Amino acid sequence: MSTTTRRRRPRGLAAIAVLATVALTGCVQLPFGGGPKATPVPAVDQKTEVTIPALSGAGDGAVSAIDISIAPNSSGALAVEVSENEVGGAGRTLQASAWNSAIVATLFTGADLATDYRFAFDGYVDGPSAGGIMTAGIMSLLLGDELLPGVAMTGTITPTGTIGPVGGVPAKIAAVAEGGEYTKVLIPLGLRNAPDHDGASVDVVRLGAEHGVEVVEVGDIAEAYTHLTGASLPAPSSAPIPRVTEPGYSSIESATNHQITEFERSESDYLGLSEIVRSVGDGAYEAAAADAATARDLLSQGLVGGALMKAIGANMLMKALSGTYRTADDVLARGIDSLLVRFDSAGQASDVFFNYLDKLDNYEVETLADADALINAYGNAFDAYSLYLYADAQIQAIYDQAGSYATLEDLLTDSLTPLVYLEVSIAQVEAAEAVFEIARDGEGPAISPEVDVAAVAEFFRKAADSNLEVFNADVIAGLAEDAGVSEAVALEAMGNNDLSIALANNATGLVHGIQAYLGEENPNSAYAAMGYGWTNYSRNASLIEKYGTNGIIDWTTFSVVGVTSDARLVHTLDFSRGQVAQAIGVLDGNDYSTVLGVGAFESASLAREGDFEKKFEAIQDYTGTFALSRVLAYLGGFQRADYTE
Repeated sequence: MSTTTRRRRPRGLAAIAVLATVALTGCVQLPFGGGPKATPVPAVDQKTEVTIPALSGAGDGAVSAIDISIAPNSSGALAVEVSENEVGGAGRTLQASAWNSAIVATLFTGADLATDYRFAFDGYVDGPSAGGIMTAGIMSLLLGDELLPGVAMTGTITPTGTIGPVGGVPAKIAAVAEGGEYTKVLIPLGLRNAPDHDGASVDVVRLGAEHGVEVVEVGDIAEAYTHLTGASLPAPSSAPIPRVTEPGYSSIESATNHQITEFERSESDYLGLSEIVRSVGDGAYEAAAADAATARDLLSQGLVGGALMKAIGANMLMKALSGTYRTADDVLARGIDSLLVRFDSAGQASDVFFNYLDKLDNYEVETLADADALINAYGNAFDAYSLYLYADAQIQAIYDQAGSYATLEDLLTDSLTPLVYLEVSIAQVEAAEAVFEIARDGEGPAISPEVDVAAVAEFFRKAADSNLEVFNADVIAGLAEDAGVSEAVALEAMGNNDLSIALANNATGLVHGIQAYLGEENPNSAYAAMGYGWTNYSRNASLIEKYGTNGIIDWTTFSVVGVTSDARLVHTLDFSRGQVAQAIGVLDGNDYSTVLGVGAFESASLAREGDFEKKFEAIQDYTGTFALSRVLAYLGGFQRADYTE
């Protein structure tokens, strides 16, 4: 068959993507009043070094020490150094955990971003199980608290601030008891009955009591910090539930109704297609229609923020289905040429994204409302372009092999999914524009003249990349070792089942490519990096939660089939929900009330009532909203508002 030359943008930018059925989880803040501004914590003389115990569950167990120190970084950026006294002494997983500890401690305390964190180890050490106590150790230095003697801990730190499970707990308790230096050991929630090296379940609370050691389950860094220092962190559970206020309510209500109207227009187009085509797409159509119905219901309840999120997702998917299956109808009626014409035009869809980037290039940031609008716009546009790149690559592969298909039906069947992704990517740019228009030019506090905007951008980019490295070092590398395959093979196997895994690993290159497109001197380049940072921070955090912290994985299908601990999952949801409420409250207390942040909060609170997959989605939404709220707090210069005297 004949081919047509296809016009394309350079393929130098790496691709990331979102699944077609996932709605925007963006968080756009608008200013509608607020309480008195908090006073930043005054500088105090405090320790810059601390030694913490690290528990090993290998063999009979062992207790070693980790020295942590902090110092100002003259370059203005956050840096992490892992110091070894043996060649290759600190393994990859431990190094990833050190980065994550520094990131989480910084986010939760609002610490200066221009800080060096140094972790010094003796001998050969690996694994993430010291993540929780490393985070607490850093926080004790940042907040000026002393670690209590006699208290040890094992447990990972997750991006949500919760304490994740670890192995070898019975051996660790036994080692602590034999050493005699520690009388209390903190373990992750849900691990009271932990397996020993032979697989037998051991009640480690009773085991510790037999040897004079108190064993306490902790679910999050706030609980752990109180046990380790005797001091309390600001309690997220006491934060008021975020609510949409006027005039934000009217703005969101109007935008939601517009999204529903557009959904209904695309729905009408879809329902006018042939029955044979609709029989293939009706499953996805029913999902979109259900989201639209939920949006209408939430509107009637006055939950306009959650309604907008559902309406945007329904509209995006409905537009994609209408466009894709209209193509399918044309192919069945007119033959393969209709499909090839659509393939030929796919490469031109990148213009939609680049035209939008050029439009954003003219937007000047002066206030937090401006920053919020632009960060959301870049984050959502990146996702759209990422999905476009993925779809375009799939379409190109099918296009190149079109002549080898036995039937037109086979060719069309393989083409439907990438065509849906292509249509979703275009619809998502339109959705990003709609969100941007709600937030742009709103009133709000000015960007702090003392803030280093580039440093904020760099930190949140590193935060996203840190989460991904934790996932790869813990989950992917572990799977590869167990299966006796390379990490690349393991990653491909996981990515074939969960698209977000494969695409998340390509995301790190995208932000650099976009910044290069914008230009080094472009002030909006930093906001582009923030858009990348908060969206991928939450996406990568979700992968850690699903595959590394609490998901039961069927390794024959590489799919999540359940959770290891319902108690841990509920605790993570509760703690994350509180953290979001607290972070939004900080903004509100500094004259910046939220609108779409509340929408994401409402959407997550609804998702958490669903099955375990929906609960993982809720954690991702909570984490993304928390991350963006912290971005804005740093830009406003009140990131330490919860740590006032």
